[in-house]
Amino acid sequence: MGENFEERHITRGDARREAIVQAARKICLEKGFSKITVSDIAGEVGMTRSLFYHYFPDKDAVADAVLDDVIDEILNRLDQWNHAREVGNVNKAMDDMVHLIRSLIADESPFSNRMIQDGNAGLYIRFIDRAADRIADYIAQTTVRDFEQLHGLPITNVHETFFTLIVGLISLVRSHPAIADSTIKQVMAQTLHIEGYIA
Repeated sequence: MGENFEERHITRGDARREAIVQAARKICLEKGFSKITVSDIAGEVGMTRSLFYHYFPDKDAVADAVLDDVIDEILNRLDQWNHAREVGNVNKAMDDMVHLIRSLIADESPFSNRMIQDGNAGLYIRFIDRAADRIADYIAQTTVRDFEQLHGLPITNVHETFFTLIVGLISLVRSHPAIADSTIKQVMAQTLHIEGYIA
């Protein structure tokens, strides 16, 4: 019986922690991270500040949890894409990657370009760095491995190359939103030395 109580307690605790993360994510987009307080977050969830501190030591810890939550969503989308993609169709894979890069900074994205204007520039940079790191890890362990088995691997330092490419492309698209998808695709192909595989 004590074991069931423990399981229920942990589940309720996880649900409260998740509610805090979702509330922080919502308020962050409405007000900007720099302007929200622990009281704002606790009030949105309907809990006291002291209960908030039971789950997170401070506002920055919640921000990290929000970043991880958003990046997990991106990686889930990437994983769905990876399982559904046509193996060997490099051209289509590159088109899909251009779309992913654009979606990371689109206005409907949880961490869109507008975060910079809302006093969240530091959080935005942390998000981009962390997202690039985890996306590069994922691609290196899946898509790149498959490409290497089919075609060989024309690049070295795979994680570092993809990290640099992702961060650079996000900056490029953010600074020049009208840039053509075909140009982004060519930059990716040139960086990865796979120009011969794209149309």
